[in-house]
Amino acid sequence: MSMSGTEATTAPCQSTRTSPGTSSDSLEPHRAEPEVGHAERVQACMEVGFLLQRALSSDLAPSAMHSNRVRLETLRRCSYYLEVIRMDLPLGEHNYMTNSTVLHLIDPWKLQRMKKLANSQVKIQLCLLEELHEQLLKEQQGLDTALECCDLPMLMVEGESIRQRLTAALQTKADFDAMVLPGRLHSKHQLISDMGRAKVPQVRLALVLKMPVHFDKAHSFATANAATLYWHVAGSEAGPDPLEQFELRYKLLQPTCAAEGSEVGVLTCAACSAQVEGLRPDRCYEFSIKRVDSCCLVYGAWIDCIILRTVSASCAGSNGYDKRRRMFQW
Repeated sequence: MSMSGTEATTAPCQSTRTSPGTSSDSLEPHRAEPEVGHAERVQACMEVGFLLQRALSSDLAPSAMHSNRVRLETLRRCSYYLEVIRMDLPLGEHNYMTNSTVLHLIDPWKLQRMKKLANSQVKIQLCLLEELHEQLLKEQQGLDTALECCDLPMLMVEGESIRQRLTAALQTKADFDAMVLPGRLHSKHQLISDMGRAKVPQVRLALVLKMPVHFDKAHSFATANAATLYWHVAGSEAGPDPLEQFELRYKLLQPTCAAEGSEVGVLTCAACSAQVEGLRPDRCYEFSIKRVDSCCLVYGAWIDCIILRTVSASCAGSNGYDKRRRMFQW
């Protein structure tokens, strides 16, 4: 009985022992698991560093930030218009009704309401673009600072946080890009009233933009009694729409009497150049250019200006000097 008791107490001890040949094999997977996890973590951190470097040299590069700012400033200077889109015609098919004809069929009260809506939409869109641009700048600057001190120990600690910040910055850029182009306008009611037996055209309104108008400052000049102005539509190599008209205004600066104070004028031009005559010698004139307003215009705050000084009468005939009196660099 005593022997069996001894066997009972010693058997469990013997069962926990392993032979030297099998102990290392059974423990090796448990030792390798932490090493594998550490290697994967290092690889993930190095991937974050690579993604950060690639983003800051492409989508979030300083040149991309500058390009966004230029695009934003250009959008602020654009003119925004309502455009009629026929919904009842197959794509590419034309009809005897032009867009201007359909526009006049729209209820005037509803059209004015849609213009106010479009004006608000443009202003809100420009404000949101400004906020997104400022937010993207801050995110880009923060990530650029992180890249400067980016090493493996730092990535081991802040890698996941940097990944999240990078994802947020790229999403901000995507939101900015998606909002650059104007969209359609939504109306709850039918825009064209009942036309009796005639079929009512199915239309919707959309926002379209036209690029800003700029003076050609390199070629515009003044002589003693006249000024020749040139301008162009930004980004238009083929020239402006032949149906477009421009409004050129001018006024005498710093008038010295009532007669001079009334020396202002307005010219309507179909081309991209004009000559203003009857000016006073050796005086400064301000000229401004914009498109002629139309019934479809909903927003157009930008007006380009140029200041020219006419040549004095005493210098007008000397060595052709009367041909070139450039703009002040003000």
